[in-house]
Amino acid sequence: MNCSNSDESTDDVNNPVKSSAINFTINKIEYEQNYLMSDVNWIKNDDTTTSANEFEITASPKVKGKTSDILEIFSLTIRTTDNVLVANKTYNLYTKNTYYFLLLNDSSLCYKEVSLWDTDETSGTIKITSFDGKTLKGEFNISNLTNDNGFPLGYCDGTKIVEKRFNITTGTFTAIP
Repeated sequence: MNCSNSDESTDDVNNPVKSSAINFTINKIEYEQNYLMSDVNWIKNDDTTTSANEFEITASPKVKGKTSDILEIFSLTIRTTDNVLVANKTYNLYTKNTYYFLLLNDSSLCYKEVSLWDTDETSGTIKITSFDGKTLKGEFNISNLTNDNGFPLGYCDGTKIVEKRFNITTGTFTAIP
């Protein structure tokens, strides 16, 4: 039998207490987890093309306070010789072949979504703040993502879109397996 408390809400805006979460800022735009699409999860990938251990945190972010029915895939990848992630340790993020598609809420831009790609200058770090073998918590940042993947960027409202760099700052997450 399914029972529910009438005070509970399935809307993530009204029910921010979750077992998983992601929050970050890109060029002053705040993002949060879109619980209508998924939880924030982590996995240890045992099927890699490298001898390093690979851990991946996957989320579905949306612009904070906005509703979205689009499944955005956002992942953070750690490659390390550590068999398990160590609390209070900072790791470099593996950013090669990074691609994110995100909605924007930036009135200075005429386009409302953006594809972000890595560059030779893209880098990021992730600090594991706690890990009990199940729940993984941390802080992250990524700098020098670009909207330019080598193809013409096109026009928006008659104005040529130019390359712009994007930085992810003040990122925090709580991920579950």
